[in-house]
Amino acid sequence: MEKRRLGKTGLMVTRIGFGAIKLPQVDPDTCTELLNAALDKGINFVDTAREYGDSEVKIGNAISHRRREFFLCSKSPSVTADEMKRDVESSLTRLKTDYLDLFLQHNLRTPEMFETVTGKRGSLEALKRFKDERVVRHIGFSSHRWLDTMERGVRSGEFEAIMVAYNILNDELTDQTVMPLAKQHDLGVIIMKPLAGGVLAAPPPSVRILSQCSTALPVNATQALRYVLSNDAVDTAIPGMTNLRELEEDYAAGEFVETMSPDEKRKLQAAVEALGKEFCRNCGYCLPCPEGIIIPLILRQEAYLTHYGLDTWARFRYGVVEIKATACKECGTCEEKCPYGLPVIEKLKRAHAILTG
Repeated sequence: MEKRRLGKTGLMVTRIGFGAIKLPQVDPDTCTELLNAALDKGINFVDTAREYGDSEVKIGNAISHRRREFFLCSKSPSVTADEMKRDVESSLTRLKTDYLDLFLQHNLRTPEMFETVTGKRGSLEALKRFKDERVVRHIGFSSHRWLDTMERGVRSGEFEAIMVAYNILNDELTDQTVMPLAKQHDLGVIIMKPLAGGVLAAPPPSVRILSQCSTALPVNATQALRYVLSNDAVDTAIPGMTNLRELEEDYAAGEFVETMSPDEKRKLQAAVEALGKEFCRNCGYCLPCPEGIIIPLILRQEAYLTHYGLDTWARFRYGVVEIKATACKECGTCEEKCPYGLPVIEKLKRAHAILTG
């Protein structure tokens, strides 16, 4: 698979990396098989985070013995030096390693947060200390749709890489401004949510059989990833993977090095246009819900029914959800946290009506 220089970090990373955000959904044996299969194929960039459940533990157990074969990235949203020191040390323990190739300030958002992170006794202070000690080799940050903060982070000179959400459903702001600016300043560009949290990945065969539906998905995972990788600003994309089928599909996109033509891009954009700009990306930042509603799961079932015609499957999946959308007390917490500004409360009401109608 082709490799790209990850900006000023100098790391030569494969175009497709391993996104470990979904590993908490996968049993340990499958994780071990999946991660080792990815390394066997040559994928050399593995991304996780303190907030991804037991993801770090599973990575450490599965591939720490192959540590020299891959670059390892983790991240934390902590904003003070003491908190960040604790988190980095915990990541090292859980990942069974004595160094991290890249560590990201996770989900950098408001101007106030930026000031805290970069100020006296802020988290950046701890990361720089770890870098001096060669415990953290390179420092970056991630952000969702906070355009001013992303641009400020790029221009600050404090970071060597940026992780942003970018896929065929979004994000025109990132595409037109932040990513070109990052390349101008020689920051490595890592793409999270390249499949929109799994929305752009085809459901497994069991889903298609259950649904008894012949409706074709508007785009498959390989096409969606090719779309992302065709943007020359992108160094690597990190789709979440839970099984060998997904690994094969994602790997195929990285192997297909031919640039997607403008005409191909237009056709794909037209194919998914019906999904709309208010489509839930399943990023999970709306969680936890005070009432225990698993919001992305419910909205994903509504999408399968409405956009993919998977009627039987979607209704079945919603039927076994323990806490339904009707448990919503309309507190608005989810809408405050949603990085895309979606009207989550109304979407939950609509989803319940559609899935039970």
